[in-house]
Amino acid sequence: MKRVMVVLLLLLLSSGSTKPTVERASLPDDEFLVIAHRGASAYAPPHTLAAYELAVQMGSDYIELDLHMTKDGKLVALHDSYLMFQDTEQAVADVTFNELQLYLPGEEFNETNPRYASPIYKQLRIVELEDIFLHFGDSVNYYIEMKSPNKYPGIEKELLRQLRANNLLSSDDGIPKVVIQSFSENSLKNIFDMEPSIPLIKLYSFDKEAHLSKKKVRQLLKYASGVGLNVDSVTKKFIDAMHKEGLDVHPFTVNDEKTIRKLIKLGADGVFTDKPDIAVRVKNEESSLDAD
Repeated sequence: MKRVMVVLLLLLLSSGSTKPTVERASLPDDEFLVIAHRGASAYAPPHTLAAYELAVQMGSDYIELDLHMTKDGKLVALHDSYLMFQDTEQAVADVTFNELQLYLPGEEFNETNPRYASPIYKQLRIVELEDIFLHFGDSVNYYIEMKSPNKYPGIEKELLRQLRANNLLSSDDGIPKVVIQSFSENSLKNIFDMEPSIPLIKLYSFDKEAHLSKKKVRQLLKYASGVGLNVDSVTKKFIDAMHKEGLDVHPFTVNDEKTIRKLIKLGADGVFTDKPDIAVRVKNEESSLDAD
């Protein structure tokens, strides 16, 4: 009898220590998402309020932000880990936010994009994430990439703190207010452990046609809602395989009408684009054709 009681006790203890399965966040069905890559970055300096404003005016579903962290712990929106200013290349992690204000993103944009250059852009500076949230609030949707998170200990925790402080994690909209993406699996898993309600996108860059082993897919299904990948690697076979597992597919970066139409027909769930005006127009035209 004593032996039976011990066995029962062990079973109860083991069952009580088992963690309940946490469901992955979902993305909307049958909705092709236009994700403004660094804002409407073909027409205005990337990752500036001007680029994000323009993306919103063009009807983007999401504005995309790349995040880094400065030496003094500020989250900032920009693409590169290193910037050339004050006649030297400097890592974002090694300079303060105030020092970053010496970098002029508008000057570089005007030089490389004379067609869309503007004297106003010379006044633009790198933007702190807090200022972007204060500017737009919950009037827009945010698609946030954790850039090189291993260089910035605690960046995930700080991002979630700011999202909560700005009430961006509780929304009844048709699509999630916030999506987070990264090439770093560890970073995404950290976020999932802290806040599983946010859809997470695992980024990939394939040299050939996109393919994920069954083992990698099993790992993805523990935390991810979808994948992002370079457009030249996308195939219908891959999209169908991901959909079969309940994963969305968001190719990057696409700026021409023909490719966007092709991706919609292949079944992609969204696209990163520097030209959201083109993507929004194509999306609407294709939706009208489907309705006829």
